[in-house]
Amino acid sequence: MTEKVGTKGIAKFIILSLIGIFLFLIPVSGATVPIVVFINTIKAFLGPILPILVVISLSVLMFTIFMAKVVKSPKFVEFHKDDKPSKFVFYILAFIFVLCILLKVGPASIFQNPDIGGQVITLAQNVMLTVTIAGWLIIFMLKSGIVEFLGTLLEPLMRPIFKMPGQAAVNCLSAFMVSPAVGVYMSDQYYASGIYTRKEGMTAITNFSTVSVGYISVLAAMAGVEERYGQMVIITLLLVFFMTAVTVRIPPLSLVKNEYISGEEEKPQPVQEGSRFQRALAAAAARSEEFTLKAFVGSLLNALKFSQRIIAYMIPIVVVTLTLVHFTPVFTWLGKPIAPILSLLGMPDAAAIAPGALLGFIEVSLPVIAISGQGVAPQSAFFVVMLAIMQIVFMTEAGNAMLGSSMKVKMSELVLVFIVRTIIAVPVLALISHLLF
Repeated sequence: MTEKVGTKGIAKFIILSLIGIFLFLIPVSGATVPIVVFINTIKAFLGPILPILVVISLSVLMFTIFMAKVVKSPKFVEFHKDDKPSKFVFYILAFIFVLCILLKVGPASIFQNPDIGGQVITLAQNVMLTVTIAGWLIIFMLKSGIVEFLGTLLEPLMRPIFKMPGQAAVNCLSAFMVSPAVGVYMSDQYYASGIYTRKEGMTAITNFSTVSVGYISVLAAMAGVEERYGQMVIITLLLVFFMTAVTVRIPPLSLVKNEYISGEEEKPQPVQEGSRFQRALAAAAARSEEFTLKAFVGSLLNALKFSQRIIAYMIPIVVVTLTLVHFTPVFTWLGKPIAPILSLLGMPDAAAIAPGALLGFIEVSLPVIAISGQGVAPQSAFFVVMLAIMQIVFMTEAGNAMLGSSMKVKMSELVLVFIVRTIIAVPVLALISHLLF
């Protein structure tokens, strides 16, 4: 089998894969991988002009909408073919809200509030930059052949346990080392290219799009349990696989159609020749041939388009939800029924940490912010951080990326996934916290 591949194809696979592995998976500064160092360097360099870039991105989106809906230009109609009318409303509101924040017009308590308007701009620019750069360079994983190589080798493990193709192993690690939105983007690319079925894609984005190891350290520090960081990373990785094995077998994921983007439920399987390693090497070399200059530029354009839609969809949702958090007792009320359950599980400060069980749906750091300054026990702080991480679906980044994917994810599906993950994670994390504290 390998003789048919040729040494050039194998060499290209090895070189491109090593670049991809180095960029996304090898820590070079503490727990930080090179792609994150690269993103942070660019972020520091651009600094004050990042909000302007957000405005430019949204302005370009407004132009494409005008050309598609008013001028009816075929090229722009095609550009927006997958956008439902409701998304156009979000896109336009995002543009208006950002202008209100930057020009200091509209309700000052919202748009000039650093905890709302300021947070919106910070999130938008960080997500845009991260998804654009990491989404662009993820081509070193997607087109190098490493996905096919590991996918073929790990198929016997991934299929029976997780009902996923072997490529999902790389998908999981990429999100874990970079960011949730990048995990969603990679899953979306797998689905669009016919590697995942919709069920597999939904399983991947709702299980593997966890916060990065770097951000886990941020949450741990915010909660005052930074000395538990190493344990948190290991427990997160173990629970990601445990939760995947469970959730893929129960609703709502078990009810998702197992069909490819083409509409087919099965793809013809090629004749198996040679050993598994030989097949893995051949598949990897074949995929690496798709890494061209055109594909490299195309990857940047796809990442720009994806990040543009994510921030446009994200901004109105973040403005509304943060306004509810800061000016209404809605989430405090919603947390009241959860407090008795946490008390029953023996969690200290149950009433104080209960609202965090739902706040994670909005933003992964909100549960931690909610308990800061309240003097909750370290065990409860650990529990709050881990629960926020394991819920996966949070609307300020991962959730909006999921809604913007080509899998046509519904909000109702995300709400159900969030509830199911919370129900499973609460007792498991309570038990783990009792064992550690």
